[in-house]
Amino acid sequence: MHEPLIQEFLETQKQIRNLSDHTLLAYRRDLEQLSAYFSSLGIGLKEAGREDGRMYLRFLKFENHYSETTVNRKISCVRTFYTSLCKRGVCSVNPFSLVATHRRENHLPTVLTVKEVAQLLSQSCDDFRSARSVSLFTLLYDTGCRISEVLGIKEESIEWDKRRIRVLGKGSKSRYVFFTNHCRNVLQTYLSLKRERFDCPFLFCSIQGKQLPMSTVGSMFGTYRRRLGWQKQFTPHVLRHTYATHLLDNGADIRLVQELLGHASISTTQIYTHVSKERLARVYASCHPHGREQHE
Repeated sequence: MHEPLIQEFLETQKQIRNLSDHTLLAYRRDLEQLSAYFSSLGIGLKEAGREDGRMYLRFLKFENHYSETTVNRKISCVRTFYTSLCKRGVCSVNPFSLVATHRRENHLPTVLTVKEVAQLLSQSCDDFRSARSVSLFTLLYDTGCRISEVLGIKEESIEWDKRRIRVLGKGSKSRYVFFTNHCRNVLQTYLSLKRERFDCPFLFCSIQGKQLPMSTVGSMFGTYRRRLGWQKQFTPHVLRHTYATHLLDNGADIRLVQELLGHASISTTQIYTHVSKERLARVYASCHPHGREQHE
């Protein structure tokens, strides 16, 4: 019933803000959830008031038990949606204009140790599925790509001689990412198995020969997390965090890391400067006079 309002908002956001398909899909899910909730109460999107907005916040927090981060994201989405409706004169009240969200303290991202990365990338590759998994892990760690960027890579985009790939990032901005000789060998082993079975233009494909879906990626990461006995979080973004942290730990300039990650703002990259206690200890040991004395 409210699909035209939602669709028009998404199309406008894509044109004005050049949002990625992944972000637009998340917006759609959030707005459809809101619409379904209001419909269950017999309220239309255009008729909702501020008390309805507060009720929806309680619904997200106490009935669905979403994390603070997820609640904040969903409220931000629906608030923007209603701001747009109000500007167009479709609504007179933004139900979420007075709904307060709580800013979380900055939590340091989960990263793998160098030893854990070695353990992960040394897993056996004796069939198509395992070769695909290890190749995906290796490429994510070598390039620091977002998972959406990696899943969009086509074989024709890989420049094997220069060991680089042109990927399409957020806001349809492209950049080069680079990989090692080891990664090249792992990928070529995987591709030999892939090409025996499928004629798929995408680098990573499903067992049906189609572009690898995110649902399969989630299963892959869950399988290896259990296999390795890790208690910490293990997701594609953890490998991106790990890539950035290890680069900085080994002396890479933060501006270079910003470019490699495809961050629009240096402030997004700066969280990684706070991650490694080992790095802080090394800087202290090498730069502070008392630190040097302890290591002489």
